[in-house]
Amino acid sequence: TFASLRLELSGSGAVKILYGESLEEALSDTPCSWIAETAAPVLEEPARGFRYVRILPDDGVTLQRIEARYEYLPLERKGSFTCSDETINRIWDVSCYTLELNSREFFLDGIKRDRWCWSGDAYQSHMASRYLYFDPAISRRTIVALLGKPPYEQHINSINDYSMYLIISAAEYYYATADRQFIEIYYDRLKALYDFIEGRLDEAGYVCQRPGDWIFIDWSDMDKGGDLCAEQILFWQCRNAMATLSEVCGRDGSGYRRAADRLRRSILRDYWREERGGFVDCYTTGRESITRHANIFAILYDFVPPARARKIVRCVLENDAVTHITTPYFAFFELCALCKMGRLRTAQKQIESYWGGMVALGATSIWEQYIPEHSGTEHYAMYGMKYGCSLCHAWGGGPIYLLGRYCLGVYPTSPGYATFAVKPDRGLYKHMEGTVPLPEGGQVSVRMDAHSCTVCATRAGGTLTVRGQDYPIPVGEQLTVTF
Repeated sequence: TFASLRLELSGSGAVKILYGESLEEALSDTPCSWIAETAAPVLEEPARGFRYVRILPDDGVTLQRIEARYEYLPLERKGSFTCSDETINRIWDVSCYTLELNSREFFLDGIKRDRWCWSGDAYQSHMASRYLYFDPAISRRTIVALLGKPPYEQHINSINDYSMYLIISAAEYYYATADRQFIEIYYDRLKALYDFIEGRLDEAGYVCQRPGDWIFIDWSDMDKGGDLCAEQILFWQCRNAMATLSEVCGRDGSGYRRAADRLRRSILRDYWREERGGFVDCYTTGRESITRHANIFAILYDFVPPARARKIVRCVLENDAVTHITTPYFAFFELCALCKMGRLRTAQKQIESYWGGMVALGATSIWEQYIPEHSGTEHYAMYGMKYGCSLCHAWGGGPIYLLGRYCLGVYPTSPGYATFAVKPDRGLYKHMEGTVPLPEGGQVSVRMDAHSCTVCATRAGGTLTVRGQDYPIPVGEQLTVTF
């Protein structure tokens, strides 16, 4: 939970409070999160993330009363998902609780350690939240908090990729909400951030590491000895996002699109390896290493045509010799890419094994990192600290989006869901049902088994596609298609 403790004490002396996201951390003398000491008769602690709390009063001090006060943002859980697989149902609930705990004034990364907005984490929170409670206000607040004000002297969160995620987030926010006014208000800041990114490119026109920059992408072993391919594909998408944002504001976005086209040609020339069916991390170091990240982006953002995307799936994503992802953060991107390529059943299995692996170990919220090969307290270690891993991290909420977008199959086909598609796919599940929230309090419900599919939407513009046939969805009426 994320709560403030209030302790009433009697006697004289001090009391020590040790917080833990795991029992082992709370019982440790050196927990990662916090140690508080006080001699006050009434102690009111600031809110912190914890699952256990250990209280050690001095001799002569008696604990009379303890309260944990949970302060929360009253967001309504409008989305839902259940299916024939109870493990998936549990994963859905745990993912929702994880996102809800980290949805406060802004989307936080985690409630234990940083408790701050990180643009990459927030990017995924925007996506998942639209399938859980569709509250544009928290997305706006988060974008504004991260954006700050120019002049920009460093990248957002000091991370090159996080600056680009922020611009992409703004474009995707517009497509989901059609909130032109918000984009118009903050366009100049978004452009200033883009200009900052572009002003730090190298002679080849690539995103590079300048003093003070952090080339992150993911916690994974990849070749960062030169210009990283994943950064360049993300920058290509960032340029397209700037074109969209410009056009929303009635400005000419063609220059951004031309620049994106030039960048795409350079990336294909320098990083693509036809004989290996994938993009290398770097083309200047001689290592010629291939990891999943750039190749995931290439599919996720439609950087490559379908035939090449299929080759990437075969040669990289379905190749166990390529180092596997170890964070829910990039596992989410990978599963999105697989779903786009028609590998829904593969994605469903990975949701069950990867997210389900944490749940099977007792997780009641999703962790920052999960390496299945670890055991015991190894799972809690990160950043060189025995209990450094956050056990409630917002980037673990990916199944909310994956199940709503690719199983229930609901997504906008024009800004603000003026038109939207419903393309349900049960995959491995015998039956499923759920609700996806739409703008302005709308919703669409989907129920599907082996024999029929029933859809009901509260707003116009929806089209049900099932078994290759399209059916307009009437407003407020159930539409049932039998097989």
